[in-house]
This record gives sequence, C-alpha cells and structure tokens, in this order.
Amino acid sequence: TKEEAAEDEVKEEAAEDEVKEEAAEDEVKEEAAEDEAEAEAAEDETKEEAAEDEVKAEAAEDETKEEAAEDETKEEAAEDEVKEEAEEDGAKAEAAEDGAKAEAAEDGAKAEAAENEAEAAAASGIDLYFEKTFPSWNPNSTSLGELIDFVSACTDESSPSYLDPADRIAVFDMDGTILCEKAPIYIDWCMTMYRVLDDPSFEATEEERDAMLQIREHAYTEGKTFDPEGITKNDLVATAFAGMTPEEFRDYVVDFADSVDAVGFEGMTYGQSFYLPMIEVIDYLRDQNFDVWMVSACEREVVRALVERFDIPFDHVIATDVPYVASGKGDEDADEYNMAQDEVILLGAPLDEVECGKSGKPAAIAREIGKRPVLAFGNSSGDFSMLNYAEGNPYHEGMGFFVVCDDTEREYGSEEKAAEYYETVESEGWTAFSMANDWKTIYGEGVEKTELPGIEEEALEDAA
Repeated sequence: TKEEAAEDEVKEEAAEDEVKEEAAEDEVKEEAAEDEAEAEAAEDETKEEAAEDEVKAEAAEDETKEEAAEDETKEEAAEDEVKEEAEEDGAKAEAAEDGAKAEAAEDGAKAEAAENEAEAAAASGIDLYFEKTFPSWNPNSTSLGELIDFVSACTDESSPSYLDPADRIAVFDMDGTILCEKAPIYIDWCMTMYRVLDDPSFEATEEERDAMLQIREHAYTEGKTFDPEGITKNDLVATAFAGMTPEEFRDYVVDFADSVDAVGFEGMTYGQSFYLPMIEVIDYLRDQNFDVWMVSACEREVVRALVERFDIPFDHVIATDVPYVASGKGDEDADEYNMAQDEVILLGAPLDEVECGKSGKPAAIAREIGKRPVLAFGNSSGDFSMLNYAEGNPYHEGMGFFVVCDDTEREYGSEEKAAEYYETVESEGWTAFSMANDWKTIYGEGVEKTELPGIEEEALEDAA
C-alpha cells in the first residue's frame, strides 16, 4: 500500500509535473503566441508605419512634384512675362524707332524744304530775313539782290569790302525816287498851286493867280510842269510863303500833305504818296548803320517837313535853299545888320537861284557832308551826276540805283521815257529799280490810279 501510495504519489507528482510542464508548455506557447502576436503586431505596426511613411513619402513626393510643377508654371509664367515684356519692349522700341524715323523723315523734309526755300531765296539775292524786311518788293528782284549783296559786303568785318560805319553814306533824291512826282506834278508845285488858288487864308495877286492857273491847266491835262512868262514857280513859292517862320512853313507843308488828296489817285493824300518799297530800303540801310541823307532840288524846308515822319533829321536834308532873313533887317544888307534877341528868322524872297540839281548835287554833298557817298538813289537826269559821284568813289566801291517809272497800271509811267532811261542805266553801269517788275506794291492797299482831271482815257499815255 505504501508502495502504491508512493507510486500513486509519484504518479500524481508526475501528473502534476506533466500538468506543470503542459502548463509551462502552454505558458511558453502562450508566450510564444503572445510574442508572435506582438511580433505580428509590431510587424503590422511596422508595415503600417512603412505604409504611412510610404504614403507620406508619396505625399511629399506629390507635394514636391506639385511644387516643382508650380515652380515650373511660375518659371514658365515668368518666362512668358519676360517674353511679353521683351516683345512689348521690342514693340515699343520698334514704335520708337518708327517714330524716330518718322520724325527724322519729317525733320529731313522740313530741312529740305527750308534748304530749298533758302536756295530759292538766295538765287534771287534775298534770304528769308530780307523777305520780311522788304514786304513791298517782289521776291525775285535781282536788283534788290544786288543792293543786299553790296550792303552785306560793306557790313561783314571779314570781307575785303568792309566799310567803317562812319563812311557808309547813302544819298536819296526825293521826288520820283521815294515820293510820287506825278500827282500830277512835283509836290512843291502842287502845294504852291493849292496856296495860290485854293487856300482861303492867302490873298494872291492877279498876276500870281493867272500864272498858277496856267500851271494847273498843263498839270491837269498833260501831267507836266509849265513855266509861265514873267513869273516863275520859284517866284510863286517865295512870295506865297514869305513872312512865315521856318516852323510855320513846315507846319503848313505837313498840313497840306496830310489833308489834301493826291490828284490822279484815289485813297491817298500827298503825305501817303511815298513809295513803300523805297521807304523799306531806307529803313534797311539805317538798320545796317548807313547814314541816310536826302539830296533834292525841292525846297529844303519842304523836304525837311515831309521826311521828318521817317525820322530823317533836319541836318540830313540837302536841297534848294529857301532864303532866310532876320525879321527886323528890312532893306539892309545881311552883313551890315545885327539882329536883336527878340527877332525871329523868316522866309524871304527870292529863292536861291542855284538849285540843288544835276552837278549841283555832288557839289552840295561835298560842301555839307564832306565825304563821297557809296550809295546813291535817283530817278531823273537831275540825279545822273549824284549817281556817278557814288559810282566813281575812289575810296570804296560805290553803286548808283535808278528808279524807273515804267508802271502804266498803278502809276503814270511812260514806256518811251522808261526805255530811254534803261539805255542810260546800262551805259552808265547803274542798277535799275523797275516799278512794274520789282515792286509788289507802290503805295499799299486801297490806293488806285484814276485819271488826270478832265483828260480822256485815250490820252492817258500822252499825259503821262
């Protein structure tokens, strides 16, 4: 029994051990299963993490790709913008170039036009400046061009023909050279005619009226002067104005000129009957520092009064002298009488017997100026000597200009007389100013030639 008990006990212990072993084995299996489960869980977690990492990597890769694509898009956009800007800049540059070309072409056209205009002006001797200076002249006047060339040489310090301003002397006749002498005759004759026949303030003698009526008849029907027997025009001038002071006489001349209409013309007084082209020549010469003088056979005070409106001073007028006397001298000789302080100078009679005409003009110039002119302007045989005096200047080249009244439309010109003068101009070597061809206008707008009083239309040419 004890053996059986011991045997049972051994069996029980063996069973217990077996149970323990099985339990331990189960525990080991459980631990192994648990470890395996943990390993599988860890492996799954690792796989999940790997999958997650792969997803993240893919997401990062996608993000990188998106960023790369976005950067590429931005780069392309930037590149497109650069291209657009480049194209726009190119277009602007092209437009600017086209504009520059257009401006250059326009400037070239303007320059070419200006050059052509300047060449055209230069060909006629007149540049653009002088066209503005001479609005009353035709721009193709070669005669005016000769004057301008001469003056340009005289005033150019680099020119061998340069002339010191003190020696730039220019002398002008008045009647027919700068002032109408065909309305219908010389202005001093017309004024004396008015004084004797039409001025209610003057009482002329019967002899004076008869003489002046003869003068008027010839003037109004033939357009010519006339010297009656027994009394001359100079006598009439002297007696008609004797007793006036020089100031009173000049005032009378101005009043007459500015209030009495020029006979044979419409829209013009005697004071407006100056030739505009010649006044422009005077202004031009003075602007070039030429000393301008009037040298006329007309009475000195008449000329002084008429040209003062052009700022020609009294001491630059050389003309036929009016005799002056002290108001208290009476019949005494001038070199025997001394005037008092309260006396005045009056016009006397008769006029100087030696008129300032023909060779008397150069003589008067030498006496009153003391230098030979380099420019002289005239219109009749009474000026031939003065023009030659300038042309023959031994100290400097001189020029003589002759105004030819060859216009029968706007003036009382004579073709026959003009032809004679052109021959003389050519033979003497002067330069002619043609009223018909060189002058765009004579007296300005609003002035018209009509006819001499009482003369028939078919007799106009003979009257001129």
